[in-house]
Amino acid sequence: MRNPTKNGLSVSDVESRYDVYLLTARGLSRSTRSLHHHVVHRMLSSCFPNGNIDWSKICFNDFVQFLTSEFARLHNRGTQTAWLMILRSLARYLSNEGHIPPGWDAALPSIATRKHISLPRGLSREQVLALWSASEGRKPRNLRDRALLLDLLRLGLRTEEVANIALADIDWRSGCLRIRSAKTYRDRILPLPQDVGQAIAAYLSVQGRRSTHVFEPRRPPLTELRRRIHLGNSMRYLFASTGIPHRGLHSLRHTAATAMVNGGASFKDVSDVLGHKSITTTLIYAKLDLKSLMQVVLPWPGGAQ
Repeated sequence: MRNPTKNGLSVSDVESRYDVYLLTARGLSRSTRSLHHHVVHRMLSSCFPNGNIDWSKICFNDFVQFLTSEFARLHNRGTQTAWLMILRSLARYLSNEGHIPPGWDAALPSIATRKHISLPRGLSREQVLALWSASEGRKPRNLRDRALLLDLLRLGLRTEEVANIALADIDWRSGCLRIRSAKTYRDRILPLPQDVGQAIAAYLSVQGRRSTHVFEPRRPPLTELRRRIHLGNSMRYLFASTGIPHRGLHSLRHTAATAMVNGGASFKDVSDVLGHKSITTTLIYAKLDLKSLMQVVLPWPGGAQ
C-alpha cells in the first residue's frame, strides 16, 4: 500500500475523483452516482469533520460505526442494503488507490435478507382515476400533465427516459418512440399508442416556442437535470391536487408493469418494454396477486382497441 496522503486533499476532492471512477470504470448512471455521492459525503464528513483528508486517521471501525449509526435511522431493509453496497464500493476504491488496507469491503457486516421480499407498490384503480381526472382540461398545464401521465403509466418509462424524449425520437409515420436510457445505456423502440401520441401532439400544439425535447421547462437552463426536476415537480403537483400521497414516479412504472403482467404479457415482453437489463429484475412481478386484475384503469396497447 502506498503511503497515505495526509495533506492537499479535501472531502470534495475525494468525492469528485470517486465520481469519475464510478462513471469511467463502472459506467454508472447519473442517478446511481448521485446516491453514491450522498452516502460517501456523509461517510467522509463523519470521519473528517473539518473537510481535510488524513487517511492515517481512518480505521475499519469508522466504517462499522458509520453503518451502525445510519442503520439506526434507516429502517428500510432495501435502503440499508444499498448503503452497505456503496460503502463496500468505496472501500474497494480506497484500497485500490492505496489509502486503506485491502479487505475492508469483505469484512463489513452483511444484512440478512430475502431477495424480492416485497412487491413494488403500484397505484390502485381509484388513484389512477383520480390522477386522470385531475389532468383533464385544455390549459397547457393540463395537456402537459395528461401527456406525462400517459407516458409514465402506459409505457412504464423511467423519469429520466421521459425527460430525454426528443422530438426527433418520435416517428409519427410508423407510430414508434425511441427511448434513450441513461441507466442501461441501451436505446429501445416502443410502439407509440394512439392516445399517448395524441396527448403529446396536443401538448406540443400549445407550446409557444421551438424546443428540442417534448417536456422542457419554460425558462432556461434547458438541461437534462432541469427537465427531470421540471417533470418531477409537475407530477408532484398533480399527486398533491388529488390528495394521493406521493410515492415517487416509480409507482406509475410499477402500475404499468402490473397491468402488463395481469393482462397476460410474458415476462420477456415486460422486461423488453421496461428496459430491464436482466429478466431476473422483472420476475419480481411473478408474485402479483392475480385476483387484483383491475388495479389500473387503462388497458395496455395491443389489447382491446
